[in-house]
Amino acid sequence: MLQMKYTDGQRHPIRKKVRGMVLVISLFALTLAIAVGGISMLRIHKNNETALRKQMEQNLTTIVTSRAAMAETELGKYVIAVQIFSNYLHELYSGHPAPESLDLIQPPNIKNANRYAMQRLFRNRDISLEDVREELLLLAHMEHLWRPVMIRDARSILSVYYATKKGVGITYDRYSQMAIPREGDTEIYYDYFNAPWYLRVMRTKQLGFTDVYRDSFGRGLVVTCSAPVYDEKNEFAGVVAMDIQVSVLYKAIVEMDLGEGAFAFLVDKEGNLLEATENGGTSVKNIYYSYAKEIGYKVAGRILRGKTGVSLAPNRVYYGYTTIPATGWKLCIRVPESMVLAPMESVKRGVVMTAVLFFAAFLVIIWLVAMESKKFSNRLTYPIIALKKDVEKISNGDLDYRANVYDNDEVGDLANEFNRMATSLKNYIQDFAAIAAERERIRTELNVAAQIQVDLLPCTFPPFPDRLEFDIYATMTPAKEVGGDFYDFFFIDNDHLALVIADVSGKGMPAALFMVITRTLIKNRAQMGGKPSEILEAVNNQLCEENGTELFVTVWLGILEISTGKVVACNAGHEYPVVRRMETGTYERVKRAVNNPAVATMEGMKYYESSFFMNPGDSLFLYTDGVVEATNAEYEIYGRNRMTEALNRHGVEPVERLLVSLKREVDAFAGGAPQFDDITMLALQYYGKRGLADGREAAGKGSRR
Repeated sequence: MLQMKYTDGQRHPIRKKVRGMVLVISLFALTLAIAVGGISMLRIHKNNETALRKQMEQNLTTIVTSRAAMAETELGKYVIAVQIFSNYLHELYSGHPAPESLDLIQPPNIKNANRYAMQRLFRNRDISLEDVREELLLLAHMEHLWRPVMIRDARSILSVYYATKKGVGITYDRYSQMAIPREGDTEIYYDYFNAPWYLRVMRTKQLGFTDVYRDSFGRGLVVTCSAPVYDEKNEFAGVVAMDIQVSVLYKAIVEMDLGEGAFAFLVDKEGNLLEATENGGTSVKNIYYSYAKEIGYKVAGRILRGKTGVSLAPNRVYYGYTTIPATGWKLCIRVPESMVLAPMESVKRGVVMTAVLFFAAFLVIIWLVAMESKKFSNRLTYPIIALKKDVEKISNGDLDYRANVYDNDEVGDLANEFNRMATSLKNYIQDFAAIAAERERIRTELNVAAQIQVDLLPCTFPPFPDRLEFDIYATMTPAKEVGGDFYDFFFIDNDHLALVIADVSGKGMPAALFMVITRTLIKNRAQMGGKPSEILEAVNNQLCEENGTELFVTVWLGILEISTGKVVACNAGHEYPVVRRMETGTYERVKRAVNNPAVATMEGMKYYESSFFMNPGDSLFLYTDGVVEATNAEYEIYGRNRMTEALNRHGVEPVERLLVSLKREVDAFAGGAPQFDDITMLALQYYGKRGLADGREAAGKGSRR
């Protein structure tokens, strides 16, 4: 029999074809697995990136708005201080308290350098010392009010000063060496009528801040908070002002740890960029010249228009921005897009490593298939197909599913990578859900706190059904979940009714807690007896003992003697009450009373009180500044004149309907604009001995509600 010899390829042609077919199939299966895995990873990467961007925008908006609120609080302490200075100067002009004999304020002297001292200046040489001697003696009383404020904020406040309409000014600082008289002169002359802080008050007649400017004495950039002062006839008497170092404000507002490449900056009302310098100061650059090309004119425009939001600039940087209401400055936070997407870099590296492993496994598999096609193809095909299905389940959202690992080879490594990626993604989603749950918990607790706060205030009306000598109603609408305003009324004895309305500085939970403490202290002390001034003096000292938050509260406390209609009141920095006389039928503000400093500002303060009478049929209206400072979309404030006009339109209505009508008019004026401050109102109708029915009939108000 003929024996034929074949080479290996000739002896086994079918095996060769099988090997080739298995190789093609294997290559196809591997290619398919790579495609499915790549698409799945791209989908997961895209979804992660979208979620990260959305979360970043929400976080950046929260950070910039909360930081702006903190800045508003920081600036608010200067506003309050200047307002207290203005009120005290008004009381000096009005003779409350009567001035004592003090030394005459002297011109600047080099001996006063580096120590706080009062000093005088004249607007021009036409003004002599004898012309203003009496006024200078009166203004010498300002030192005891200025000194504690300057010492407390020595780093930020450069100087406080008061410039009168008559042409004489007084200053209080420690820079006498910078302003001593020139050679041959005995006085300092400075025409402050053209100064920006004076011109701003003359133009607006309101307390506020100037634009940023460079100090003429070389102390860097400053901003001035100034307010008008009125004499005993409520005529313009001058301007009281405070110079604040911008570098200190900048550090308090801007410096925060945002991560590498991220930082915050300020833009003033004129579009000037405030930047920190290497020596710890600040410099000014126009935003259009310095940053417009970088951030884009569209984003720069939104910042300058005072918008609040987050934008991605052409330079691939996120900018969060909002406005600080007190100064009109814009607070901006810059976060590079690369920082936002940093968590995705590890995922990208995993994808690259997986691709490399895949490619290496691919080459090894080709070589092994070429060596042992059928055996290797059987072992390789099953795990690859299984891995493909596992990847599809994970990519379809089943993050609890894990890919099966059959061998400790390249395919097994790939499965492990997918499992680790699924675990990381699941943990990320769980963390995100936990954050959302925590936010919901905080919101729920705030709602509970708001309800507790409402329950603490008198909310049952009429509160004293058996007392027919008066009718009373009050409301409190907080700007946030909880507020810092409160009202209260309670009997001290059978013939004396205490009336309280107050406004705590700041907003949110700290103000609400401070409100509860203040209300409790006032009520407890009032029920022990005493005059309103004595009550507020005791409460002020108690609150000043451990006031680490430096909060304070404006209070109007009045005690109504029901049998006579006499009201003895003490006003601690609060709005003046408004009274409607039955004879005239119109509401007028009671401005004869002394306006003392707010409670919890300084321990040992002396408070003064005043009194007025209410006749049967008269009405008393108390309110917080949230009513008169309500703002519409055009940044116009409601104001006291609109409030008085609204009260007169609804003056004959019962007290409950009166407050409802006034709140409706305030809301209509705001036109849907956000409520920035708590709105609290209290109205009392006094009937006296004639009682409720006779008193209402006399006042023309109809039947009781």
